[in-house]
Amino acid sequence: MMVQQALEEAFLPVRVRVATGLYVNWDSTLRVDEEVLAWAEASSTRPPRASTLEDEGEAAYLLVEAVKKGGGEHLISEELYRRLKKLFAWKIERRLGGNGFHMGKALLELGVRPLVSYPCRPRAIMYSSPTFKVAHKGRFRVPSEAVRPEDPEYDHLSFEFTASPGLGIEETGRLILSWDRMSSEGWFDEEFLGFALNSAHTDLLVFAYAHLLLPNRKERTDFLADELEDRRRPKVHLEFGEGCSESMKYAMERLADGGCVDSWGLNERESMKYLEAASGSLEDLAQAGFKALKAYGLERVCIHTSRFTLACSKLEPEVEFRALTSACKAAAALTMGGSLPDNFGKVERLPRCGVKARAEKAEGLSLVAVPAYWNSNPKVLTGLGDCFSAVQAVVALCR
Repeated sequence: MMVQQALEEAFLPVRVRVATGLYVNWDSTLRVDEEVLAWAEASSTRPPRASTLEDEGEAAYLLVEAVKKGGGEHLISEELYRRLKKLFAWKIERRLGGNGFHMGKALLELGVRPLVSYPCRPRAIMYSSPTFKVAHKGRFRVPSEAVRPEDPEYDHLSFEFTASPGLGIEETGRLILSWDRMSSEGWFDEEFLGFALNSAHTDLLVFAYAHLLLPNRKERTDFLADELEDRRRPKVHLEFGEGCSESMKYAMERLADGGCVDSWGLNERESMKYLEAASGSLEDLAQAGFKALKAYGLERVCIHTSRFTLACSKLEPEVEFRALTSACKAAAALTMGGSLPDNFGKVERLPRCGVKARAEKAEGLSLVAVPAYWNSNPKVLTGLGDCFSAVQAVVALCR
């Protein structure tokens, strides 16, 4: 009953076939406190000099910057990963993560069972996964039935922080340091792609990709674009990420030029980097969103910030308003911890950020803005953007 009520409140279609990707990995999460900050300030040396961090001082520098300006995501070497994990072993909580996992988990909890991409299928990860659909030997299985024991496991270290003037933390967010050959080398779950890129099996593909891809692996983006071009594809939403800007920029252009995507999702920092928005203001983000919409032949561009979300779209304002409202509720419910459906009814108790809602149409294009909910004491920070991305894409694109 609770799931059905949340499904109705989120405007999610019951029978929609959604695929999420492209990666599932471990997240080793630790809360930034006085001790972690002391380490960062004492160890900080210089900004990163390469796309993959190898020096502890560079990692510390990024954390010092993150608590002032907001988080980000960076690749690190295996050696640095093991050094940091050993340093903070007693603070770490390990759980499943990855864009594909978080998108899929949000939809599953809201009553839509997705097909999820698993390029690596080690026993511990597959046995720990929810009852997603997994492509295996030409059929859909649950994760525990699709194990490959010899596959490696990869891990992302996530430093989570909540704004605290007393600690000198100015922003709420995460710094993610990833040791992950899947993402950096562009490994794909080709069994997943066989179903996910074909509209005979999938209505919508929602995925994040390329922000951790090494620049010398662009041929993996070409492969993905060719696969999308060669098939009768479903609707496709690409969620951007911070990390390797060269690879992300190449992917956004290559996939758009090939007519491989309908919808983009970005946060405000990504919008300033990739869409060249002048600032994080609603007006500047909207201007950049409409410019990208026209330049790349997209159906919509969705931009999310901690204060508001907006859509620049060819769809009707009513459709986008439902999509953004539903996604804001889902992300706010996730911050509360526990069950997403159980929290859905509690979201309205949270205050809204002071941004005026808008739903306008001019010259055939819609501008919709919705204020975000504000949870001053979030229990969960990981996966919020992925949760938002999956819900808004389903509501907007699976009408």
